[in-house]
Amino acid sequence: MRLTPLVLALLFAHACDKQVDPPPTAAIERGPKALTLEGDPNGLWWDAPSRTLYIADDQNNRILQWTDAGGVSLVATLPPAPADGAGLGDLVRMPDGTLVVVRFGYGKAGDVVFVKPDGTSGIVPGLKPERRRIGLTLARDGQLYVGYFVRVSNVNVGSVARLTLDGTEQESIGALQKPVGVTAVGDSLFVSDQLAGKVYRAPLAAPQDYTTLATLPSPDLLAVGPGGSLLTGSREGKVFRIAPSGEVGVLASGYQQPRGLAYDAENKRLFIADHDGDTSNGATHFLQIIPVED
Repeated sequence: MRLTPLVLALLFAHACDKQVDPPPTAAIERGPKALTLEGDPNGLWWDAPSRTLYIADDQNNRILQWTDAGGVSLVATLPPAPADGAGLGDLVRMPDGTLVVVRFGYGKAGDVVFVKPDGTSGIVPGLKPERRRIGLTLARDGQLYVGYFVRVSNVNVGSVARLTLDGTEQESIGALQKPVGVTAVGDSLFVSDQLAGKVYRAPLAAPQDYTTLATLPSPDLLAVGPGGSLLTGSREGKVFRIAPSGEVGVLASGYQQPRGLAYDAENKRLFIADHDGDTSNGATHFLQIIPVED
C-alpha cells in the first residue's frame, strides 16, 4: 500500500504523541497607553468582527486603521481636500465594508467621502458645500444621519439630516446651534450640541420631537459606552459618561481635547482621539487607549 504524505504526517504525529499548538494571538492592549500618531485623529470607528479601529486622520486627509496585531496602517488617501484643509469629522463603516467620512469644508467646500472595500474612493455628489458637517452615524436599518450647521449673519443654524450616498440630505432635526456628535442607538437618535451644552434624545420615528437628555460643557463626538451609556469628550480635556437616566459623570480626565471615541465592549477598553489644540510649539496628537469597566 502506498502511503500519501498526509497519512505519513498523521502517523508521525501519532508516534511522537505531539499536540500541534494553535498560532499565537496578538496581545490585547487595554492601556492606559498613549500612541503617538503622525496625523491628527478625529472620528473613530471600532469594527468588532474584525477587531479593527478605523481612524479619520484630519491632518493628512486619509483613513488609517489600527489593530493589536498590526498597529497603524493606511486604508486609503481621500480625494484632494479643500484648500483650507480636510476638516475630517466622524466616520462609519457600512455593512458592505464601505467607509464613509464627512469633511467640514469651513463653509465653502463641505462634503462627504466614501471608500469602497477595494480601496477606491469618491465624493458623494450634489451636497451643499456651505454645510459644515461633523457628526455621522449609521442606524440599525442602514440609514445614515449627518449633523451639520451653516453660518447665517454670523449665527449658527444647525440640523441633522438623513443622508444617502446618492447625494440627498433630508432634514430630520432643525433649530440646533452646533451639532457635533450624532449617534443612533436602537430606536433613538442622540445629538450633542456643542454651543448649547446639551445632548438631545430623539425618537427615530419622529426626530423633531427631541428632548434634552443631559447638560454638560462643550460636548463633542458621541460613542456608545458600557451599560447603555453615552460617552463624549470636551474641550476641557475630559471624557464624560452619560447614563441612560441623563446623569453625567467624568469617566477620565487630563487629556488635551478628546474628540472621537470608540468603545470595544469585548475587551472593555476605550479609544480616544486626543487632539492637541495648542500649535504654538508644534502639535502632538495621540490615540489614547484606556480600560473601562462596566
